[in-house]
Amino acid sequence: MNINHRTRALLFLTGLLLLLFLVSCLMLPYNSIEDGLYKKANGILKEPDHTIDYIVIGDSEASASISPMEIWNDYGYAGYNCGVPAQRLQDTYYLLERLLKKQSPKVILLETNAFYRNFKYVNALENTVDETAKELFPVYKYHNNWKYFHLYMLNNLHKKSDQAPVTVYKGFPYNTAVKPYKGGPYAKETDQVFPIGGQPMEYMDKIVELCREQGIELILYSSPSPKCWTYKKHNAALAFAKEKQLTYIDFNLMTGELGIDWTKDTRDEGDHLNYYGGKKVSDYMGAYLSKKSGLTDHRTETDYSAWNEELKSYKALTKIH
Repeated sequence: MNINHRTRALLFLTGLLLLLFLVSCLMLPYNSIEDGLYKKANGILKEPDHTIDYIVIGDSEASASISPMEIWNDYGYAGYNCGVPAQRLQDTYYLLERLLKKQSPKVILLETNAFYRNFKYVNALENTVDETAKELFPVYKYHNNWKYFHLYMLNNLHKKSDQAPVTVYKGFPYNTAVKPYKGGPYAKETDQVFPIGGQPMEYMDKIVELCREQGIELILYSSPSPKCWTYKKHNAALAFAKEKQLTYIDFNLMTGELGIDWTKDTRDEGDHLNYYGGKKVSDYMGAYLSKKSGLTDHRTETDYSAWNEELKSYKALTKIH
């Protein structure tokens, strides 16, 4: 290949990379809080290295159920909620791999609704090369977004950076909306089991293995959710926990103990908890961690002073409601 051909090839590759980058910018979801994966990952990765004691992972049920600032206020444990709407266990696994390069939590809290999110294998989506490609060029991940693309978006791209910030504290979205659940008792005891699919099970096995390799305690929990959870699912999660010798806490069987009031503690008729319900789960989980996990109280440590400053803002907001 002569110099002229090499120059052409280099220019072509450079142009292709630039094109992928520009198209990726256009294909990124407009409402990134709904996509969430990159936002949550970038949030925790901005935390100082090896300062996070525990991480919450899972889908939107995880996101809505545990407030790290509540646990910080009571016990001084530094945590981050990485729950993301519609997150699949495949994404959870790769997210954990990435986070554990910068953080060394002692505990992972995994919400179990993600056990029932199946996905399709597409070529080599599982391998590291694929995940790297998706990080470098989001168009690879969001290629179907062309269906929603319109030329007027070009005039509104600046709004992505100008949008008012969402009120989120260490990954927990502060939401005080109330839409009561009116369906009555829902976790009715049965011996039947709702099987966990092969794909989620494969990645659960990977997550268990990853945590054990890193010396991390993995705790499974199910957030109160009449719309999503059943006793059949409870039986499947409990069986998995017993098989893997994991702790499992099903808050759907503890709503009385928690004091859950379905006229006040859900934002969408029993699908997700709001702030009031999330605080109750957080209070229980904080107390549990204080007895079982051996985490350190950092409230008086200089390196964690930013947490106390953020707590002031959090308290000021919660007092309004």
